[in-house]
Amino acid sequence: MPPPRHALLREMLSTAGRDAAAAWSPSMWVDQKGDGTPVTRADVAADRTIRAFLAEHYPGEAIASEELGGQLGTGPTWLVDPIDGTSCFVEGLAHWGPTVARVVPGREGWVVDCAGLYLPRVDEYYFFEAGTGWFGDEVLPQLSSRQAPRSLYLPSRFHAYAELQSRNKGRNVGGTAAHLALVARGAAEAAIVAPGWHPWDTAAGLALIDAVGGTAACLPGGAMPDIVGGAGEPFIAGTPAAVASLLAPGIIRPRRREDPR
Repeated sequence: MPPPRHALLREMLSTAGRDAAAAWSPSMWVDQKGDGTPVTRADVAADRTIRAFLAEHYPGEAIASEELGGQLGTGPTWLVDPIDGTSCFVEGLAHWGPTVARVVPGREGWVVDCAGLYLPRVDEYYFFEAGTGWFGDEVLPQLSSRQAPRSLYLPSRFHAYAELQSRNKGRNVGGTAAHLALVARGAAEAAIVAPGWHPWDTAAGLALIDAVGGTAACLPGGAMPDIVGGAGEPFIAGTPAAVASLLAPGIIRPRRREDPR
């Protein structure tokens, strides 16, 4: 039986996600933020929907979101990405959606208390709480109990800053949160996350991967990424074997800035 917050977050995320999907059109308004990433009215509307829901059910808890701002509190804080994968959303692709994570201060830093992701175009819901990952109403099995396809999810501009020497199939199907959740579901061995990510992009997905026995490691060096306090260093997340293989010398090679390819 899923825990109570499973249904609560599902209601919130599915409302925000379905409203965003209904607002999509080939001619919708799209602007660019200061970092060059796109933003739409649907992003802002979904952010407001999620904030209103959290204010009702978790009054007084801090909220830090991609579109409407905010910062970590001294206690429980909600990290909100109203549409993770806005570029995919704008292009009419499938794997994008709202994601949230409630983080709480622990002995060694911030930890994820619960988290969720909803992908409205494919009607998939992922949830994490108390060390357990869920796909819909089913507990996600451990990665060691199943054979993941030899696929690797790559950032959309991976080719601009690195080369990959691997026999894995390289794919890009959507946003960062979707890539990480799909790895937790066993759809690929690992995902590489590009530099510059924010906590709301990765908190839910990394919690899901950890729950199913996966691991994550920064590039280069192999240190564990700091979900909340990190500097957005690129990292790999997936099965322990895949992550170890990708960390081997020469497998992922950064491009020189002057390399025109």
